[in-house]
This record gives sequence, C-alpha cells and structure tokens, in this order.
Amino acid sequence: MAALLEIKDLSKSFSVKGKSFEALRDVNLSVDDKEFICILGPSGCGKTTLLRIMAGLERPSGGAVLLDGVPIEGPGPQRGMVFQEYSLFPWRTILDNVAFGLELQGVSKAERHEKAHQYIQAVGLAGFENSYPHELSGGMKQRVAIVRALVNNPRALFMDEPFGALDAQTRNVMQSELLRIWQEQQKTVVFVTHSVDEAIYLADRVVIMSARPGQINEIIDVDLPRPRIRTSTEVNRYRERILSDLKSLRNG
Repeated sequence: MAALLEIKDLSKSFSVKGKSFEALRDVNLSVDDKEFICILGPSGCGKTTLLRIMAGLERPSGGAVLLDGVPIEGPGPQRGMVFQEYSLFPWRTILDNVAFGLELQGVSKAERHEKAHQYIQAVGLAGFENSYPHELSGGMKQRVAIVRALVNNPRALFMDEPFGALDAQTRNVMQSELLRIWQEQQKTVVFVTHSVDEAIYLADRVVIMSARPGQINEIIDVDLPRPRIRTSTEVNRYRERILSDLKSLRNG
C-alpha cells in the first residue's frame, strides 16, 4: 500500500542578503495514512520549513512532496495547518472562525454553521460560538485553531509547535485532547516540536533531524500503547535514547 505522504529528495535554499542559505538537503520520508509523526531537531534545522513545504505554503528548491501520489504545489483543503500563534481572526466570532474555510469553499451559511457547531461541541466549547478570540484562554484558542483546520475534512493535519506558548499543565491537557481528536477523526498528523517528552507522548514515530542543512538523522518507532504514562520506565528509555541522539548532533 502506498504511503499517504511521500517526501522525495527534498531540498530548500533561501537567499539572504545575496548569499545562498541551505535549509534542507536530500530529505526523504514516507508517512502512512492515520499515522502520527513528530519531528524533532536542533533549532534552525529546518523543521518548520519542511512542514510548510508539506502543507503547500512553501515551494521546495528540489525534490517533491506527494499526497496520495499527487505533487503538492500550493495550499489546498486536503491539508490543514495549525500554527503556534493560533492565527484566529479577532473580528470574527468563534463560530465564524471555525467556518472560515468552508466559507471560502462556497458552502452555504446554514451548512457551514451546522458543521462548525458540531466541531466546536466536539472539543468542549459549546456555548462559546458567539465569543471572540480575546475572550478565550490560550488552550481554548488552540482548540478553535485545531477544529478550524479539521472542519474542512483534510487528508492530513500539519502542526507547528501548536502548544509551545501554553503553560505546562494546559499543554499536557491539550496533548491528551489532540490524541482524542486524532483517534476519533482518523487523520494523519505531522507535528513539529522542540519537546522530547511531547514527541514521545504523542507520536507513532519520532523523526530526528540534523543541524542545518536539515536532514533526517534517525526515525524512532515509539512502540508503546496509549495512553502513555509520562513517568514510566519505558517512556524514560525512549527519552534517554532521543536526548542522547540530540546531544550527539549538537556535539557532532
């Protein structure tokens, strides 16, 4: 069976003040349908650049990303993106924020509001449909951002450190909430994080990238049942292994 997502010989360079800057080099990765992938690596290794290329928000300098065998050449409803900074429209209600993508697709107001209501209720935000983003906590805003991406029924969801700005307790709650949504919605998720603990808690596989230019250094299968106990011996073994890998990358 072919992978849902395929990254083939991907490279990306930028021009900075007239000088070429190589962000990614020869990246190859296959992601299966309904798989949860976390990407880890040193700061500046190109994690976010890779994610944006997969989502169609950036164009590669070389190579390709395919979704269901079709090259990704720009943004589209088959790919949802969730950013760290929520990216909600402050002038729109929560209901209209969630329904925004459906509105762009020409879905009638009654139908898009009905679907938005369903998703808002699914993440425990019923009663906040007519609120505005500034009236919500950080965790509530991120729930809105997630369901705004999911309401379009994408094939894959791309998440760029979506819980990085949250306090530790809220972050743990949102990680569990995301896993619940992922298991219910049966979506493919590619999730960028700086947190080893977060990656182990969430992922089927952890992709470790090298320092710039970013390349895939190692892929680790997290063969643990969910829900995972963050302080268990098994989780600690994975934590020690990944931390050791990251340390060797810094020292290499």
